[in-house]
Amino acid sequence: MTLKQETTRSFIWNFLDKVGYQVIALIVGIFTLRLLTPTDFGYTGALAVFTMLSNILIESGFTAALVRRPVNNDREYTVALLFNIMLSLLLYSILYFTAGTIAEYFNMPPLTTLARILFLAIIINSFTIVQNVILTKELQFKKMTIANLSGMVVSAVITLWMAAREYHYWALAAQQISQVLVKTLLLWILSSWRPVAISWNDFSIIREILSFSALLILSSTITTIVKYIYTIYIGPRYSTEEVGYYSQAYKYHQIPHMVISSSIGGVAYSVLSKLNNQPQRQMVYIHRIMKMTAFITLPVMLGFYGVSENFVHVIITDKWMPLLPYLRLLLIGGISMPFISMYLQIFNVFGKPKFNFITEFLRNLLIILFLILLNDTITDILYGYIASSYIAMIVMAIIISRVTGYSFIDQIRHFVPYLLLAVIMCLTVFYIPSYIHCNAGIQLIIQIVTGGVIYLGLALLLRLEVMTNIKETLHNKE
Repeated sequence: MTLKQETTRSFIWNFLDKVGYQVIALIVGIFTLRLLTPTDFGYTGALAVFTMLSNILIESGFTAALVRRPVNNDREYTVALLFNIMLSLLLYSILYFTAGTIAEYFNMPPLTTLARILFLAIIINSFTIVQNVILTKELQFKKMTIANLSGMVVSAVITLWMAAREYHYWALAAQQISQVLVKTLLLWILSSWRPVAISWNDFSIIREILSFSALLILSSTITTIVKYIYTIYIGPRYSTEEVGYYSQAYKYHQIPHMVISSSIGGVAYSVLSKLNNQPQRQMVYIHRIMKMTAFITLPVMLGFYGVSENFVHVIITDKWMPLLPYLRLLLIGGISMPFISMYLQIFNVFGKPKFNFITEFLRNLLIILFLILLNDTITDILYGYIASSYIAMIVMAIIISRVTGYSFIDQIRHFVPYLLLAVIMCLTVFYIPSYIHCNAGIQLIIQIVTGGVIYLGLALLLRLEVMTNIKETLHNKE
């Protein structure tokens, strides 16, 4: 199998994983939104930053560092596993004893017990790091897809049963714990790797990995804190219900760009790392990947903007309509995220974690600056999110041109055609309800179908390069 065919197969499985994961999450989310209250989601939304931070510290940049290394032996993998488990136990202990303080800060008394149960997922997740690294290096995305989707299906059943039985926010906690537990068990079943005996000398790899990933850890930690800084800021200043509206708007805007970033980025990092000794071929793949990112990101995010009102009305009901303005602003800002994610991946591939740190630090600094300047309402805060995201994206694009030779002008040239098509599509679907008067559900279907036909039709008509590459891939051409 050629690298191109292997890449395509890996991308398809990774894409199915991310899309399937989000489809199941969307279905579960729709039913839980109908069964639970904004307050229930406000509780779990307030704790999200602590779970994310812990998982970043546990991962410790090991995935990026170990995937990038040409060869890893079983002793090194065992050391990485033990290190992550010990770190997860330490972090859980800290969070367990500070749960009461967290509840007091957000003025949400139920958080004390909820946090102590929910954070058990941190320990469970620490067992997945090495298995994920091995399967990623081997491009075994099929096995990862099976484990991830199985975890989602099992957790979906448990969550919906508990929500229907009126367990309230405990249903959401059970979803997170059961999902990571099933995924972890299956990763160990599907992977043939097992720990081996080690000595203290083997722990020297920790120093090597941390020398590469220290800035990545710091950057990811700062980014996560800033990513949830709006929740941290909004939490004690607004009602739990308002936190629920914001957290769900944030969740739904994340679904498309997370699918895009993880499905393309997960494969891209492995493939581009393999081509580190073939710079010309590597550059060809960077161009293809960035075009594919634009081809998928722009219509999905702008299309979602166009159908957002009917989406809320039909899918999650009118009781959630207050989140609509938040969702629309987040979607505009979220367009930049898959591109930022790809830029960060490229910095790592080229062995430039310092640029990863510098650019993310700049973006986070801008977010905080705009939060200080614009904080009267949640809407004002989100305008700052949009501005900071696009300024950071432009700066990253300029630095990428210096690091890789992928010029800023070429990046714009590869971006603009898809932007124009996506804007045409977005405007069309946005105004469909003004001219077609029928049931909102039928309107939503018409909007989605029309948007897809317009975008793909124009892309084929204009013979955009991505469409040519897709057709070549389907015919197994080199």
